[in-house]
Amino acid sequence: METTKQQIEKQIDQTILMVERLLRMDTVPKSELLVFAQWLNRFSEYDQANFFERQTAGWGSELNGAAEEVTHEQIVKLLAPVIDHLSERGRKKIVRKEMILSVTKRFLDNIQWKKALEHERYMTRFFGSIEDTLEVGYDLHVDAMLIDYEIIRMTEDTLLKKLIKKLETAFIPLILIGPNDPTVRQMCYALGADDYWDETVGIDERKIRLQRLLRKLRAVSSSILVDELTGAFNRKYLQNAYRRRTSRLERDHQLFALAIFDLDHFKRINDLHGHPTGDLVLTELAALTKQALRQDDELIRFGGEEFMVLFSADNSKHAAEMMERVRARIERHTFPNGLKVTVSIGLTIIDDALMDLEEMTSEADEALYQAKRNGRNQVILYAMATAKEKLEVVIKVEKTLLPSLSRIELPFHPKYDFNLVADDQKTTGAIQLYVMPLERLATSDFKLVKQWKQAREALIDVIAIADEENQLLGQALERGVTDYCLSPLDSHQLEEQIRQWVIRLP
Repeated sequence: METTKQQIEKQIDQTILMVERLLRMDTVPKSELLVFAQWLNRFSEYDQANFFERQTAGWGSELNGAAEEVTHEQIVKLLAPVIDHLSERGRKKIVRKEMILSVTKRFLDNIQWKKALEHERYMTRFFGSIEDTLEVGYDLHVDAMLIDYEIIRMTEDTLLKKLIKKLETAFIPLILIGPNDPTVRQMCYALGADDYWDETVGIDERKIRLQRLLRKLRAVSSSILVDELTGAFNRKYLQNAYRRRTSRLERDHQLFALAIFDLDHFKRINDLHGHPTGDLVLTELAALTKQALRQDDELIRFGGEEFMVLFSADNSKHAAEMMERVRARIERHTFPNGLKVTVSIGLTIIDDALMDLEEMTSEADEALYQAKRNGRNQVILYAMATAKEKLEVVIKVEKTLLPSLSRIELPFHPKYDFNLVADDQKTTGAIQLYVMPLERLATSDFKLVKQWKQAREALIDVIAIADEENQLLGQALERGVTDYCLSPLDSHQLEEQIRQWVIRLP
């Protein structure tokens, strides 16, 4: 039987799904919004009764006299306090925007399209080549990809096929954009495009066709629970698997463990031997791990080279011994190209059915990072005596802009602590975000951006502050700048961009 806490978590997840669906609609029947208000009031039986009752009490009067179809602007206004409340509950409760990634050399031509997408609460990213796009890897959760036909023509077949395979295995819609030429259109569909847009397809029609593809993606994604590359379960499987085990713990007092492991120096394998070899290593690693586990144990691909195991254990010693067998088996094995691979493993024991999945994941993560700090290729069990040492993430802001962001509240992240500093302050961090004026970034032919991109061991993103949407901004986006804000600076928009960046960190 579900506990009150589990009921609240389920209600929150369902509410977020409803909110995201309403935000994707151009208009919503008034009756549907009033039904949603009733849902929020029923939610009040479990959580924050006064808040939801206050929010929905005025909906009837606000909608009184309105047309039967409520506009998108009215929907956003009504739901804004609900979104803020859900977001305050922690990182995993933030209403995540869908990510639309465009691969193009025509950055300025896409400015209006970018604005239209962000008005509809999408996130956007632009890349100048297929190669740069592949570098992003597994951890940037893309919901749809748009590629200019000119990019297709300039790209090697091997890279193009690799990208299309990645999109197909994740059921990510691929839209190709090109000339109004039947021959080109037919070739693009044969290549694997889900849709083709020529110059006759305006922005309003683009939005409708994109929404249709995303609806199909959500329907397919909700029913697919296996990662096609490795054969392990995917993250969509995790929540229900965890709930099943906590129910068994509550009913039969059967303890279980949660372990997270990843390959040591996996980026080096990709850089030296290529992504195809990296994929083969991941596939073989998953097969080896399954052989070392029992039939009832569950292997889940948790990130790019990161896996999770849920398994029954009598006690912490028993759990550590099981993971040690997995670690040793992988260390002994010879992978493709004669590679020897090791893994670091962190685990924690769940002995209370009320323990939250995110909290337990955070504990296993901390143990994993302690294993890496201790030299890698080892198993570490989380203990309450362990200091919660998170990795530092540095957000560097040009010092004249820093006062406007000094009070920003960043979402909780189980792996990282965030340090917001002036750009001239010396710091170190495995992940860094820079917020800088465009003119400074463009100095010496974007020398700074080149240096940051060459920092291979760090994840670097850049938000430019631009005076106008001109050719220089187009060059910045082509060189690797992630996003931009226009002057005079809208601090609320910039804060939202930074928050969305935080919740997407792997």
